[in-house]
Amino acid sequence: MIDTAVQLFGARGVEKGNPVESLYREIRALRIYEGASEVHQQILGDQAIRSYNEIPK
Repeated sequence: MIDTAVQLFGARGVEKGNPVESLYREIRALRIYEGASEVHQQILGDQAIRSYNEIPK
C-alpha cells in the first residue's frame, strides 16, 4: 500500500519531510527485518533436515 502511495506521489513521495517518505522508511525497515528472519528460518530448517537425514536408521 505504501508502495502505491510513493508511486502516486512520484518524486514528492521520496522527498525528505514528506509524510509518505517517512512512512515508507518505517515500513521498509520492517520489510528488511522480516526478510532477514525468513532467511534465518530457512537456514535453520535446512540444517534440521540435514541433521535428521544423518541419523542412522
